Amino acid sequence: MVEQNIIHLCIRGDREATKSLYQQCAPYVFAIIKNYFVEDDDRKDAMQEVFAQIYTSLKNFDFTKGTFQNWLSRLAVNQCATLIRKSKKISFVYSLETFDVPDVPSGFLDHLDVTDLENMLKNMPVGYKTIFLLSVIDEYTHKEISDLLGISQETSRSQLFRALKWIKNNILTDSKMLQYGLF
Repeated sequence: MVEQNIIHLCIRGDREATKSLYQQCAPYVFAIIKNYFVEDDDRKDAMQEVFAQIYTSLKNFDFTKGTFQNWLSRLAVNQCATLIRKSKKISFVYSLETFDVPDVPSGFLDHLDVTDLENMLKNMPVGYKTIFLLSVIDEYTHKEISDLLGISQETSRSQLFRALKWIKNNILTDSKMLQYGLF
């Protein structure tokens, strides 16, 4: 994604390298951000915050511990979650009911195209969407999600179950399931 010498030059404060890093990474970072934020103003704010965090944290990137793309992805997702938590635009439904995992066909997401996934996320309530993205798409544990969002692990689990139930009730229509060969 980005050559090591560009990263080293950015750490030293080279403006051209910083510009190059932005140009190379912006589309990838924006693809992450647009899953978490619907409004253009929120997306622009998130881009600014994510890149500010990238530039201030770049010196901490260790080539021996993983790829730059994975580091960048994790940083962008963490920053999105932090911005959502701070904006207080997220609300969680709390209840004492127990949850059974909804019967969502295994591998369903593998059959969705980008447009289907974007439409699903656009219409999903923010709390469900955030937990769904963090857990299913970005593969965070409920412990990591609870730490990141300042909620309990149980709340994270219940929101994921509610998100799956929402998907089942709003996305998994009989025609969609037939289309993807899931019946």
